[in-house]
Amino acid sequence: MTAENWPLIGPSRTAGSFVAGAMSGFGTMAACAAGSICAAWVADAEIPSYAPPLGLARYEDPAIMAELASLKTRGVL
Repeated sequence: MTAENWPLIGPSRTAGSFVAGAMSGFGTMAACAAGSICAAWVADAEIPSYAPPLGLARYEDPAIMAELASLKTRGVL
C-alpha cells in the first residue's frame, strides 16, 4: 500500500521492468484495468490519459503530490 493509497502501474526505475501493484484493498476490482494499463506500457502502446499519474513518476510531480496530500481521506476500504 502506498501512502496515498493509489496503485503503482507502469515503468519502474529499472529499464525494461514494469510494476502493477500496491492495489491495497481494491486489487480484485482493479486487476483487469491495471493489467491492461501495464500491458500497454510493456508493449509501448497508447497509454490512457489517466494512467501516467498511477506510475512512479507521480512522486516527481509536485502538483499531483500536493493534491494527494491535501485530501481528507485516503479511501482505505
